Amino acid sequence: MPSRSIVHTIALAGAATAGALPVGVDVAALMAEEIAMVIQIGKEFGVSVDKTMAKGIMTACGCSVVGSAVFATANIGYPLTIPAKIAIAAGIIEAAGNLVYDYFEEKYGQST
Repeated sequence: MPSRSIVHTIALAGAATAGALPVGVDVAALMAEEIAMVIQIGKEFGVSVDKTMAKGIMTACGCSVVGSAVFATANIGYPLTIPAKIAIAAGIIEAAGNLVYDYFEEKYGQST
C-alpha cells in the first residue's frame, strides 16, 4: 500500500539533481521536481494530475514561491555551496511534498 514515504524518496532524488545544477538552471529543476512530485502524489490517491493542476496546487500551498526564493539565496558562492543547496532542496521538496500529501489526503481521503 502506498504511503507518505514516497515524498521522502522523491525529495532525496530531486535534491541531488537540483542542488548540483549550476545557477540559473537549479531553481527551474527544483520546480520541475516539485511538479513531478505532485503528479506522483496524485497517482497515490487515484487522481490524475496534469502539469497545470500541479502548478496550481503548489501555488495554493505557497510552496513554489517560498521554496524557490529560499533555494535561490543558496546560490551565493556556487559551486562551494553545492552540499548546502542539496540539503536545502531536500528540505524544500520534503516540506512541499508533505503539504501536498496533506492536501490530497484531506480532499480525497486515504491513499489507495
